[in-house]
Amino acid sequence: MTAQELKFLLDKYKQNTITPDDKNRLFDAIDSGEHDELLSADILQSLRSDVPSAGWENEDHSAILDAIFQADQPEILTVVKNKRRFYLYAAAAVTAGIILTTSLLYRKDPEQAPTLVKTQVLAPGSTKAMLTLADGTQIPLDSAANGTLAQQGNTQISNKNGKLSYQANGGNEVMYNTVTTPHGGQYQLTLADGSKVWLNAASSIRFPTAFTGKERQVSITGEAYFEIVQQSNQPFSVQVKAAEKDMTVKVLGTSFNIMAYADEKAVKTALIEGAVQVEHGSQKNVLKPGLEASLTDNTFAIAPADLEQTLAWKDGKFRFRSTNIKTIMRQLSRWYDMEVAYNGDVSDIDLTGVISRREDAGKLLKALEATQRVHFEVNGHNVTVSPATSH
Repeated sequence: MTAQELKFLLDKYKQNTITPDDKNRLFDAIDSGEHDELLSADILQSLRSDVPSAGWENEDHSAILDAIFQADQPEILTVVKNKRRFYLYAAAAVTAGIILTTSLLYRKDPEQAPTLVKTQVLAPGSTKAMLTLADGTQIPLDSAANGTLAQQGNTQISNKNGKLSYQANGGNEVMYNTVTTPHGGQYQLTLADGSKVWLNAASSIRFPTAFTGKERQVSITGEAYFEIVQQSNQPFSVQVKAAEKDMTVKVLGTSFNIMAYADEKAVKTALIEGAVQVEHGSQKNVLKPGLEASLTDNTFAIAPADLEQTLAWKDGKFRFRSTNIKTIMRQLSRWYDMEVAYNGDVSDIDLTGVISRREDAGKLLKALEATQRVHFEVNGHNVTVSPATSH
């Protein structure tokens, strides 16, 4: 088959206008491995085109192609167990945002076809949260108009384009507010000292409306990223609580991420720049940039941080590196507000990949299923995860 003929059939394949005979010819040509260069160019074009974005950055394109054409690597999200180029191409097409019907993902032998999730719209999360004032009044931030929301003592609270800010105007009156994000929500706020906080889904932060004492102190649950304004005469600290694990993070001026979900095994603090001291009981450890402290079973473990993976949520992505499917599903459940159950042993299913948090869950689950290692059953907001059936 000539390159021109293959390109013609690929176009018909993606438009779902290909005939059964031409589809079989296309599958045979792809399976032969003789046109890998053309397929690489076609996939790159898909990744860079104006089809619905899957969130791949330019620097990810070469890694995706390496994954597609090195089928012996088990970790990559778009890699399947067998070496048939057709399935690799189909998986890449799905993750690139090309809309494929179920019929397009079947080869001559139906039993070899990868499983697909049923069509189900599970929309991604959005910018939304709940502000609780000192007197218990609650203001939904997803529907709040721009402008001044409330006055707390001498501090004015404003909302602009999904970002909450506190402007202290003197005085010593201190009140405490709480911002809480639901499953499927995230929010950004600026504290009275100018420090910025990003809240991930299913998280909260409690903070004073003005910092008047010898130190600045807030408390969080869930996950938050901080950019702290340096004030040497008024150190900043974060109280962290997750189930039975508690920790204090003391800082001067720095950027760091804290992950403290109750359903995770460890409370983690990753330092981007500056310096922090993590404390638990009598244990104290000072972190340098690029390090992460994990609190598990009342003991700290200090190790190099994978900052790309740690901060992926803030950058609008899911990024996995040999990540177990249960850890993946905990992240997805918070962002897509889904209930997850398991059927069978999935303890050995570890996946690697990067996907936009802007995609609906159906597209993401299809990309995960394309690995032929995992299968999903979707019923409303309930998702059952099981190992894929071997072919």
